[in-house]
Amino acid sequence: MGRKRVYAGAALLSCAVTFGGCLLPQEEARPSILIKEEAVKTYEMTQLKRGSIRKTKTLSATYQQVKTENLSFAVDGRRLTGVYVSVGDAVKKGELLAELYCDDEKDQVQQLEYEIRTQKLEVEHLQEQKELKLLQLGRRRSAMSETEYQERAAEIEAAYKLEAEDLEDAIYINTLQYEKLRGQVEGCRIYAGMDGTVTYMGYTGSGYISWGGRTLMTVSDSSVCAFQCSDTAYIPYFTVGETYTFATSSDVEYETVLAEADADAGVFRFELTETQYGLPLGLRVMYTVVLEEKEDVLYLPKSAVHYAGEKAYVYYIDEDGIRQMKYITVGMAADMDIEVLDGLAEGDEVILR
Repeated sequence: MGRKRVYAGAALLSCAVTFGGCLLPQEEARPSILIKEEAVKTYEMTQLKRGSIRKTKTLSATYQQVKTENLSFAVDGRRLTGVYVSVGDAVKKGELLAELYCDDEKDQVQQLEYEIRTQKLEVEHLQEQKELKLLQLGRRRSAMSETEYQERAAEIEAAYKLEAEDLEDAIYINTLQYEKLRGQVEGCRIYAGMDGTVTYMGYTGSGYISWGGRTLMTVSDSSVCAFQCSDTAYIPYFTVGETYTFATSSDVEYETVLAEADADAGVFRFELTETQYGLPLGLRVMYTVVLEEKEDVLYLPKSAVHYAGEKAYVYYIDEDGIRQMKYITVGMAADMDIEVLDGLAEGDEVILR
């Protein structure tokens, strides 16, 4: 606790000099007295102490689903034609959840499917015709020389090969176009990537225009939950597999184990060591991690230390009761205190405020 000291200046008394007159009798003016008092200065003092100081950080974590997926369309500039779920609906993996207008692409996909199927049937029909002609030629083989037979067979093979190659080229080109259009159609649809529940739904009004990558809805698996922290910068102060006790603002404690910590993936997850039924999603808990700690050091409250650029200084009261300034060297800054390395001795008093 800081102590208060009062330092006041002495009162200054000034008297007016009275002048008397001899020649004319008249009433003398009454002398006036002026009194000036200095303002009373009150300071709260503190001492340089020796002990332990800590620098900590309080992290918060929220109880939420472990498995969550944010779903969005892959194409831009399309209007919404159908949303088939609402917040709270249970969905199955692979279920169609929403789609954009893509009727033109759908029609082209159907047309290409028909053309590719027809062209493949034509290739099969050509193969059958070739085999039939080769069979008929073989029945007449005994009536011709071997050379004549081989020439006729080669002619049949060549004729059908050219026609089949033209069809295969057409099938290849149509297939490329089909895959491209099929990808565009799929980009206009959102499917559930897992079993779960719709926990978020963005704007789906009549003026909706798609923006690739913008989350339209979130699906979560409520069967697996844990405390998750978003401040992954402090992962280095934790160890996967170690237990940590989190507490609510009302001091209800939950023992957890750090199950996964990946700063790049933004995953910082603590699982309960014992199953807790009925915990509400969104429950917020806190944990204080010690970032740095020093023992047996001299320290002052942070509010007693001032700065001029990078130089630190304090105010103290000298023997005459006058406030003075002194530069000091500081070290580790803790939560409420700061380490003093030089410039003061243990027990020295400085002005707190």
